[in-house]
Amino acid sequence: MPTPKRITPWLTLTTAQGNAVQIGGLLGAAILAWYAGREGPRGTRLMVASRLLAYFTEHAFSHWLVGRAFGIRFTGYGLHGTSHPGSYPPGARWVFSHLPLLSARVDPASLGAASPAARAAMYSAGTVGTVIPSVAIPGYCWMRGVPRARGFFIGANLWSVPLLLSESLRPGGDLRRAWRALRK
Repeated sequence: MPTPKRITPWLTLTTAQGNAVQIGGLLGAAILAWYAGREGPRGTRLMVASRLLAYFTEHAFSHWLVGRAFGIRFTGYGLHGTSHPGSYPPGARWVFSHLPLLSARVDPASLGAASPAARAAMYSAGTVGTVIPSVAIPGYCWMRGVPRARGFFIGANLWSVPLLLSESLRPGGDLRRAWRALRK
């Protein structure tokens, strides 16, 4: 199977710029979820907005956060559509190829010098950092009585199933790379 080509970013951000965007997005998502919980019956839109904002800011930041905790250096962030458009059916492929998603850019020398456990933790952090808000945001809103939060909780977690499968089975998937790092 040919190695997939690296996606060219539309925009490159420094690590500080990318982290500022993502921390702001995650704080905004937390505030929106909190307000959704306070609004109760009127909080459905805030809940959805919270989850969408988190979705666009959680994955790459999780790679960076865990990678830095294990001493892996990063060169910045790339802003582009999905890194793996071939994993989506045609309609979704177009949508996900045009969504503004961030990717953490790893310093190759630093990654090569990291222990297998550090590489595995960094690779898996993106997926774990995506699944946790999928549970936490709708779960919190459900607990607070936001209408449709239970259905949103179920839907968000069903959305995680293909994510986990893709990241585990796809050759460039984060969970598959984590497993490969541990096996070396």
